[in-house]
Amino acid sequence: MAGMLVRWITGLLFFVIGFIWAVFVVVTTVVTTLFGGKKAITSFFEKKDHSELPEVAKAVDVQHDFVRTKSGMKFEYVHAGEADKPLMLCMHGFPECWYSWRYLIEKFRDRYHVVAFHSRGYGNSDKPKGINKYHMDYLVNDVAEIIEALGYPRATLVAHDWGGAIAWEVPKYFPHLVDKVIIMNAPNKTAVEKGSGFNQFLKSWYVFLYQMPYLPELLVQSKDLIMLGSAFNGKKMGIKNKSNKLTREEIDVYKHYIGNDITGPINYYRATNPIYRGLGLKAKTRKVVHPVLLIWGDQDAALGKELAELSKVGATDITVAMIPGASHWVNQDEPEKVHDQIEKFLMQNQ
Repeated sequence: MAGMLVRWITGLLFFVIGFIWAVFVVVTTVVTTLFGGKKAITSFFEKKDHSELPEVAKAVDVQHDFVRTKSGMKFEYVHAGEADKPLMLCMHGFPECWYSWRYLIEKFRDRYHVVAFHSRGYGNSDKPKGINKYHMDYLVNDVAEIIEALGYPRATLVAHDWGGAIAWEVPKYFPHLVDKVIIMNAPNKTAVEKGSGFNQFLKSWYVFLYQMPYLPELLVQSKDLIMLGSAFNGKKMGIKNKSNKLTREEIDVYKHYIGNDITGPINYYRATNPIYRGLGLKAKTRKVVHPVLLIWGDQDAALGKELAELSKVGATDITVAMIPGASHWVNQDEPEKVHDQIEKFLMQNQ
C-alpha cells in the first residue's frame, strides 16, 4: 500500500513539473511565433510529404525485412552480413531509426549478421495504443522475442540512447539470450538515480514536458519536424566537427520514419512515469554479468558524463570509453573511434 502511494505521488509530481514546463514552452513559442508575423505562423504548421525514402538511405547496402514475434508484434528491420554468422542486434534511440547504424553495419557485416530494428512505435514497426504499452517491460521483452524470432540462441547488443536504456535491462531479465553488451551514451537506472542532481534535472526538462498530452506531438511536428535537425545539428548538441553534421537529405530519412506518428516515440518518456505498469517481469540478476562496453561522447548536452562513471556499479565487468569532442550522437560523430573501441572490446572478450 505504501509503495503504491509513493508511486502515485511521484507520478503526480511528474505531471506537475511537466505542466510548469509546458506553460513556459507554450508562452515562449506563442510569443516568438506571433512576433515573427504571418510567415512564422504559417511555417509553424508546415508539414511536407516524407513518404518517399530518400536516396541517401536507399544507397546503403542493406536488406529490408520484417519479423513477427510470439507476442504478435511485427518489427521492421534492416540487415547485412551472412545469416550463419553471430547476431549483432542494433537498437536505436530517440528520435532515430536504423540509418543511425549505417557506419557500424558496414564495419561489422563481415563478421556478424548485423540487424538494426525499429522499436515499437517507430517506422513501420507496430504501434500499439496506450502509454503502458511502452513501459520498459514491453521494450525488454521485445528484444528477447526478436532474438528468438530471428532464430539465434543469443546476440551481441549494440545500443544508443533509449536503445541503450533497454540494453542495460535485457541481460538482467534474459541473460541466456545475451553474449556481450555495447552501449552508447545511455546510463543505467542506478546512475540515473545517483546522478539526478539539479544540473541533470535541468538537462532532462523534456522528459517532464513529454508527460503532457498532445502538446509534445504538436511541438515536435511543428515547422516540418524542425526539431530533428536541431537535435542532430544544433549547437546545443555539442558537435565540434562541423563535417559530421547531417545533411538535409539525411535528416529527411528520420522524418520519413517517424514523421507520420510521433506519439509512439514520445510514449517512451511518458511510460517512465511510475503510475504506468508493465508486464511484471522478474529480473534474474541485479547487475549485468556479461561483458559491457560503455562508449560516451563527452560533449553530450542532455546527459552529463558523470553518468558514465556512475553506471559502472550496474555491471560486474564493464569498460568505459570516453570519446572527446563527440556529442550525444557519438556513433555518428566519430564512427571510426567508436569502431576502434568496439574492436578492442570484442578482441578482449572473445
